[in-house]
Amino acid sequence: MTTLENLLIREAELLSQAKALESSLADIRVHIAEMQGVNRSAITYNLPIETLSAIFEIGLSDSPFLATKPARGGYFEDKWSPLPTPFEIVVSSVSRRWRNVALQTPRLWTRIYINVAQSAHELLDLYLYRSKTCLLDITLSRRKLRWERDHDLVGCDAKDVIGCQRYLEQLVSHVGRWREFSVRRDDSTLQLSDALVGLANLNAPALEFLMLEGCRGSFRKVFSAGAPRLSSVELIGAALYPPLEGVKHLKLHPLSFFHLSHAQFRHLIQPMRSVVNLHLQANIVRESPEGHPTIDLSSVISVEIDIRGSTIGNSVLPVLDFPSVEMLTVHGDMGNVIKAFTHPPRLYPNVRSLKVVDSSEYFYGAESPVATTLGFISLFPNVRDVAFHGIDSTPIFQALYDHRSTDELLWPQLSSITVVPVKRAKVSYKKQVWADVVKLVGNRAQLGNPISSVKLPPAIIVRGTPRQKQRLREQVTLIEC
Repeated sequence: MTTLENLLIREAELLSQAKALESSLADIRVHIAEMQGVNRSAITYNLPIETLSAIFEIGLSDSPFLATKPARGGYFEDKWSPLPTPFEIVVSSVSRRWRNVALQTPRLWTRIYINVAQSAHELLDLYLYRSKTCLLDITLSRRKLRWERDHDLVGCDAKDVIGCQRYLEQLVSHVGRWREFSVRRDDSTLQLSDALVGLANLNAPALEFLMLEGCRGSFRKVFSAGAPRLSSVELIGAALYPPLEGVKHLKLHPLSFFHLSHAQFRHLIQPMRSVVNLHLQANIVRESPEGHPTIDLSSVISVEIDIRGSTIGNSVLPVLDFPSVEMLTVHGDMGNVIKAFTHPPRLYPNVRSLKVVDSSEYFYGAESPVATTLGFISLFPNVRDVAFHGIDSTPIFQALYDHRSTDELLWPQLSSITVVPVKRAKVSYKKQVWADVVKLVGNRAQLGNPISSVKLPPAIIVRGTPRQKQRLREQVTLIEC
């Protein structure tokens, strides 16, 4: 091992020791503040213990769990900045009284985040002790340390797997208190599946939420002794089989080059009888669907499916049947969405809400033959609410308002329309959307099937003339969004 690597490892050890000293330093500062009379005049100083404890619990629920940075449309996790100091550590460092109240508030110590790259076993013991008998929310992650950013240290993966196993050994004796258990793939290379062998035969009576990310390798079962309260599962690039019989919310996504075969997918999802909400990426299986029997998921009411990255001949969508689905959200550009659902076609008679979303910042026009578009619309005969976010709604709108009185009415129950274009959409497209909406609303009013409400952003509404806006408001409830 080179001198540089030795120094980097030594730096990591010192950083871990510094973290261990933070709690002692906070205690000393509390004593100093008490001796100097600091905080005695604060409004919160004489609050009843019960009130202060309740305030702490509320503050915990709103405090940041991971370091984040602002991004367009929200926040993204900042994997290089130090994690924020946990809220429970902050409030227990203000004064001796606050510290005493914090230590006597078990729910304040139930959210446990572990970076397996660091040594914090004593701190974990403190959390397990201070949380008493409360249910625990546990996250295991391998978060790169600052000094690792530009280095690829040999042997780190094996060391981290061993570290993860040690943490699990501490946690397993408290498995009866696990409410949430997550394994996050913060490091792009580390696979923790080998470290999770200890989960195979566990019984987790209180476990409600399970999230496993980036745990690929040999397929194996976890919690095979039972998890009767497990209701929400997210498997993202994970080759693990949790008990899914009672799960109501399921998210299945591939990761990098990890995909399931049709046989593996069927083995995973077919035992499910209670799933109500399904979030799925269509390319989780990259095999031809031909020759594979249909999987009936009759309990599913809400489906969110991402078709981006999948092709017509290489997708799991054709083998899935959702006869009871009422709310359908599809991610992808409009042209590919129409192709994916019409090759081959499958009827969705109970869909009431249809939403098509594309997260791209740029506008891509949709080209679809009229017959294919009409075929797509006919797959959802009872739609009431439609929404288009960041995609080209033109093919759908034109097919709807080109209807003649002698034609069969498409989407006869349609009552609500929402259109939100991408931020960088051209002015010509915004004008087109406005014109399409005006024509469709007018067409439905003439046919005796009026639309009730239309939601549009100001960037589209401003494209209409005052007379058009007034006329539209007379026909529908126009809502700015």
